[in-house]
Amino acid sequence: MSNLDQKIENAANKIEVVANEAWKKRSFRIVSKSISAAAEMGLMIGAAHLSEGYKSAATCLFGLGAVGLACDLLFNRK
Repeated sequence: MSNLDQKIENAANKIEVVANEAWKKRSFRIVSKSISAAAEMGLMIGAAHLSEGYKSAATCLFGLGAVGLACDLLFNRK
């Protein structure tokens, strides 16, 4: 493994440790889930604005937002 690969691997390991520690805190989980839900709702709102002229893009955006929001509500219960 080259020196650059080793540095990247070490940085990724440090990020993983910090993320795992942060995820144990309730406030971090609430904030991260809220940001995720807001982004998905933003996709659906953006789809409404695009529906005038760009129907296929609007449908795609709305579908992505709806599926993401549904997955957040169904699978991220902790």
